[in-house]
Amino acid sequence: MKRKLAVLLAVLMTFICLGGCSGNEKRETAGESGLMEAQEQTQSDTVILVVSFGTSYNDSRDVTIGAIETAIAEAFPEYETRRAFTSQIIIDKLKERDGLEIDNVEEALDRAVSDGVKELIVQPTHLMDGYEYTDLAKALTDYVDRFDKIILSKPLLSDEADFDAIMSAITEKTASYDDGETAICFMGHGTEADSNGVYEKLARKLWDNGYENYYIGTVEAQPSLDDVLASMEGKGYRRVVLEPLMVVAGDHANNDMAGDEEGSWKTILTQKGYEVECVMEGLGQIPAVRDRYVEHVKTAVSLDESFAGVDTADSGNTGNGEVEDGVYSVEAESDSSMFKVVSARLVVSGEQMSAVLTLSGTGYEKLYMGTPEEAANAPEEDFIFFEEDADGAYTYTIPVEALDRSLTLAAFSTKKQEWYERKLTFLSGSLQASDMSAEGAKETLNAPEDGAYTIEILFEGGSGRAEILSPVSLVVEEGRMTALLQWNSPNYDYMVVGGEKYLPVNTEGDSAFEVPVEALDEAVTVIGDTVAMSKPHEVEYTITFRSETLQPAK
Repeated sequence: MKRKLAVLLAVLMTFICLGGCSGNEKRETAGESGLMEAQEQTQSDTVILVVSFGTSYNDSRDVTIGAIETAIAEAFPEYETRRAFTSQIIIDKLKERDGLEIDNVEEALDRAVSDGVKELIVQPTHLMDGYEYTDLAKALTDYVDRFDKIILSKPLLSDEADFDAIMSAITEKTASYDDGETAICFMGHGTEADSNGVYEKLARKLWDNGYENYYIGTVEAQPSLDDVLASMEGKGYRRVVLEPLMVVAGDHANNDMAGDEEGSWKTILTQKGYEVECVMEGLGQIPAVRDRYVEHVKTAVSLDESFAGVDTADSGNTGNGEVEDGVYSVEAESDSSMFKVVSARLVVSGEQMSAVLTLSGTGYEKLYMGTPEEAANAPEEDFIFFEEDADGAYTYTIPVEALDRSLTLAAFSTKKQEWYERKLTFLSGSLQASDMSAEGAKETLNAPEDGAYTIEILFEGGSGRAEILSPVSLVVEEGRMTALLQWNSPNYDYMVVGGEKYLPVNTEGDSAFEVPVEALDEAVTVIGDTVAMSKPHEVEYTITFRSETLQPAK
């Protein structure tokens, strides 16, 4: 039988360890027993595996992870729903302290294989596609040939519908606090992964929809509590309500947020004169959040019934399928805002495919088709170095094993002299035949004619207190575009654009920077380092230069 892997970033699922736990396992919580009742020991060729980080706080686990699993099991009684945790420390603690046995991911996968499961739908309860999610995807890769099909669903905050749903869920839940004198602050975990931007995006969505008293900070990344305090300053708040922006109200919520020790959010805010109330409820306790997981599962099940999967037995090294020889424009979906592909051309010749990528910046010296660990030990002849096109943009020609499949590559940062893991997916549905030759596949969008212009920008990101003024000045010389970005604040000491660092062009007044513009009408992620807080920190923003507003400078 052909083995198929569909790593689909699409839906949310849930699950408990049924038929896979030792006979002396304890089932104490209502959530777990509720799942067992919903399951009625269903035996199915398809299993929904809900993967969570886990928590040793039993009460919170029951009403969050357990409640999500129960909701999914009740919605899909024809399938068996199982549980796995990723934290071995928590698994070991629960076994030693409570006699509760929970599979880790590898154990859950091995158990599914042993039980003869044919199709596996894996739903993480992670908030975002950070390092935990990446590790889960890697673990599944080793089991490609042991199931007919594996579907990996997206984490909670993945698309616009997710953000809208979570915004509605948390504002409806906390509406009674929104009295104009209360700041409602949610604490997230934070990550060094690029997906950390979900916090800023959700905060921006709240403010754009009129929820000006809502703030989001993180324990281990940006925005920090200092950022939240700066945004709250001068607003006249008397009280602060703290609530975790995490599925479970676990260790971070109980200690970093609500603890009485020095350095907790509660202590810091109390010392600043605010009346502080802590709401110890995880996102999993909100029915609307659980409904969102169920909706994701519905999508995954639908895809499971209709998606043919990626045929690893016959795909060879190309995954070409029936794409005829030629040159095509193709959309390349990147997992990182710092590795943005502004254009891609797919060249198909026989059973071989390659793509010419044009990136939004010039921050990467070379690429490697593999992981950063593999790249660090690879010979130089295996590296793919950039080539400059006529406009000075960096292009790279890489092999493409398959369409609609996530490809892992390593990108070497010129600035930091370090390899970073990136993932690209070339979408077959976006293919459009091109009349360009393979040599011409490296062309990029044309810049306006040489001259001086003004152009309006769409600016997003940050706390909303500082912004780049629009319109901006744009100079085009020999086809290369340069913009003068003028902030409404004097507190930015550098910017990073396309991986390159730029210093202010002025020494007095509001900060101003001259930076290159790679393309119009394409969202470009930049970083501004602000010194307005107690310590400098980098903030990520998005700028789009709107071509329809281009005007000759007066």
